[in-house]
Amino acid sequence: MATSSVSKGCFVFKPNFKKRKISVPVEDYFNKGKDESEDSKLRFETYQLIWQQMKSETERLQEELNKNLFDSLIEFLQKSHSGFQKNSRDWGCQIKLREIPTAALVLGVNVTDHDLTFRSLTEVLQNNVTPYVVSLQAKDCPDMKHFLKKLTSQLMDCNMDVQSKEKESVQVTQKKTHYSMDSLSNWYMNVTQKTDPKMPRKKRTSSQWQSPPVVLILKDMESFTTKVLQDFIIISSQHRHEFPLILIFGIATSSIIIHRLLPHAVSSLLCIELFQSLSCKEHLNTVLDKLLLTTQFPFKLSEKVLQILTNIFLYHDFSIQNFIKGLQLSLLEHFCSQPLSVLCCNLPEAKRRINFLSDNQCENIRRLPSFRRYVEKQASEKQVALLTNERVLKLEKNST
Repeated sequence: MATSSVSKGCFVFKPNFKKRKISVPVEDYFNKGKDESEDSKLRFETYQLIWQQMKSETERLQEELNKNLFDSLIEFLQKSHSGFQKNSRDWGCQIKLREIPTAALVLGVNVTDHDLTFRSLTEVLQNNVTPYVVSLQAKDCPDMKHFLKKLTSQLMDCNMDVQSKEKESVQVTQKKTHYSMDSLSNWYMNVTQKTDPKMPRKKRTSSQWQSPPVVLILKDMESFTTKVLQDFIIISSQHRHEFPLILIFGIATSSIIIHRLLPHAVSSLLCIELFQSLSCKEHLNTVLDKLLLTTQFPFKLSEKVLQILTNIFLYHDFSIQNFIKGLQLSLLEHFCSQPLSVLCCNLPEAKRRINFLSDNQCENIRRLPSFRRYVEKQASEKQVALLTNERVLKLEKNST
């Protein structure tokens, strides 16, 4: 009897120990294989310093540009909420009370910049008007259930003390399948009744109202489902006397979109006021004037690079944030590829660093077209000294 044996098996091999990856300091990427570690570290530190200064300046400029807009919004919110505080029984006031104060905030088509604007707006409103500020996006609210769920969960996290947070979190987990305006109204009444009633009204600021408003920001109003918007507005208007809601619509196109999305029966429940931010081009002009066309920073863009960045801005996205990222990339590329960028700093520090330049750095200076043009205008003896003597070169650079 002939037999044939076929062996099939699974064999386990212990893997070789992987070599640990050696973490390379970021400044070493500036070396490009050359032994200039000290110089590369100094260039990297200089890059970080200049970029932090430029970044702080851009943030300050953004705050200045948004200040008038935010001040107008704060005034509108405070004025709108004053009617709720009075609790007048007049019939006209009761009808007015059913209208939801709504700020239509037209920001323009530079959608990538909207997040930064809304973050700043949320911070300003929480500091000056109310701790209850909620921001929603259309992608998170496909239907009414998700809309109310997001609204409720964010309100529970809005500026409350730890104990009340713990209590409310228990209630939410118990009723996590049921979200309604009734439960939100009850939650609001319970939270506001815990505020100190002994505080005199005259001493209360707008953010210390006994019944502070609830501000809901719809970041991309055009993208919300029409039915979700209509249902929420109708339900909210019926609870307006107990849940002081104020809406802020983030609009990228035009305020006409409100009347296209909402029929008259629904839009009549809103008390709408229009707010227009500065145009993208005005933002760009301010950044160019205050950031690049100034002596505050030693770094300047070349004509070609500036043209590329402005073309991307004007013909692609109108985004100031992307323009700033392009500026940062240009700054990083300059310090990474140019050894003489170590001198791209304030004038006193640059003169000090000149004294410590190596022979290779002095040769790099001599290769500059601007330095060659300067040498050609000098006397023959001085030309020889500048091209051969490092000490004379450093003294000359310090004196200019």
